[in-house]
Amino acid sequence: MYLLKHPFGLTPVLCKNWEELRGAKAPLALVGADFWEEAQAEQVKGSGTYLIRLDEAHVSPYQPADHLMKEVYRMALEQQLYLPGAMPVLYEKEIAAVCSPHGYDLQTGFAIVYSLIRAEHVRTLYLDFSYYSGFFDIEKEDVGDLFYELHKQNKPMGAILAAMVQKFGPMDYLPPVRVQMDMDDLTGEDFTELLQRILQESEYELVVLNMPVRPRFLRAVYGCCSHMYSLQREGILYERAQARLLEDLRLESGQTQLSNLQVVPMPAISGSFSMDESMYEELLFGEMAAFIRRMLAVSD
Repeated sequence: MYLLKHPFGLTPVLCKNWEELRGAKAPLALVGADFWEEAQAEQVKGSGTYLIRLDEAHVSPYQPADHLMKEVYRMALEQQLYLPGAMPVLYEKEIAAVCSPHGYDLQTGFAIVYSLIRAEHVRTLYLDFSYYSGFFDIEKEDVGDLFYELHKQNKPMGAILAAMVQKFGPMDYLPPVRVQMDMDDLTGEDFTELLQRILQESEYELVVLNMPVRPRFLRAVYGCCSHMYSLQREGILYERAQARLLEDLRLESGQTQLSNLQVVPMPAISGSFSMDESMYEELLFGEMAAFIRRMLAVSD
């Protein structure tokens, strides 16, 4: 019997008995046919673990590992169990999130430039959930309208996006809401449902999310995304803010290399940032763009 626990991704752990299973407190266990009835009995006792049966009639353990993992992800997602990395694996697309635990003033600039650079190669959608910063023309639809349409549940997501998105160079985007109170009623489940539908029902290969530091939003997105970039400046206050982010994500200091979180030390960067067409060349070839291109080259 293998338990899949995932503070830093899916990690197979062999459990020798039911006490070890309960002690691990992970949400998902793969159970062989010989132990299935006993496993269900233990689940009834309150182990809090979702069980997947391993046998030829359910999930075959004799298939390639990547196929097995996709099947596990698919079954978990059907039960609305959102495991880290599930959506990119299932839909073979990418989600990248950008945040800053101490309110880095160029977070939106980083997220936009990152999106524009990636949009040179893959079809990219940029969604801004951060605080309104003056970058955007907000006379048209924003991310709040996207959630409104999501909750109505009467149109395919591809059709909703086609009618709402704005374009800036090769990138499609939706700006933030003008008033953050419009986001107060949203839950982490709203974010996971939105991302699932975008990946499943649209043709975007990459979705970039500019995120506020709200723990319930960040935890939901962290569990879905391929990469989460946390921007950091030097100094003890910034380090403390970063430690709080790790706590919010239920990660431990020094173990981010095992996760999809990448802490990005930011240098001093000058230049102007705006979504005006006149600024397009500056955004693609200024100091921020040079820094991000180097970062992406290193990660490749």
